[in-house]
Amino acid sequence: MVSLNRRGSHFCGGTLITDRDILTAGHCLCTGIGEELISPAKIKISISQHDLEHSAGSAFEMAVDKIMVHPEYSCKKVRHDLAIIRMNGRVPWSATVGPACLPAANGEDSYSQFSNTTATVAGWGWTNENRGTGNRASILQKGKVHILENETCRTWYQSQGKKTKIQGGQMCAGHEQGGIDACWADSGGPLMVQSHGQAMIVGVVSTGIGCARPLLPGLYTRISEYVPWIRSTLDS
Repeated sequence: MVSLNRRGSHFCGGTLITDRDILTAGHCLCTGIGEELISPAKIKISISQHDLEHSAGSAFEMAVDKIMVHPEYSCKKVRHDLAIIRMNGRVPWSATVGPACLPAANGEDSYSQFSNTTATVAGWGWTNENRGTGNRASILQKGKVHILENETCRTWYQSQGKKTKIQGGQMCAGHEQGGIDACWADSGGPLMVQSHGQAMIVGVVSTGIGCARPLLPGLYTRISEYVPWIRSTLDS
């Protein structure tokens, strides 16, 4: 996992999928002004960093060459919330730095929705949805969450009076009683499962209502729906 930095401060997470490419959320790269994107020159990538306030000897920083947002993504929308960041150099693999695996694409033989699976979400985001009482984590946080079937997720949201539309390109993960969830500044980070001893990224932190609320699990971009786009973008 990597930290995306702007003006010297962490703002989103990301995941290495090759030695020069990072998977993150599209909304992480929006400036907040219409469809304008953050200039690649203003983003730095922190790698092999566990504590953002105290750099380890193995930690290093990379500059960004270009950003590639999913062509159907629109800033301030939640559909197709995915982007690839290409760094201006290649990362050397080590005992602490390596790529996450991608899942099989929808329609491929080993495709899975990962419903009813336990997964791990990670990030340096806020530890409380109330930013007045919580803090942004300096040490990388991880939490176990349960991946839900989309229909179950819709039912939970409706039970709380929410009209949130959960698309096929999204997935939900959390707990019925709440308590563990991604939060502000965790966006773009990975939702991971273990596959044959390796980390597989099945979701990217996208959106939600508050943080860790009962019956309101976090919403993630479902990676298996976007594997063809990811592959073609990496090849371009």
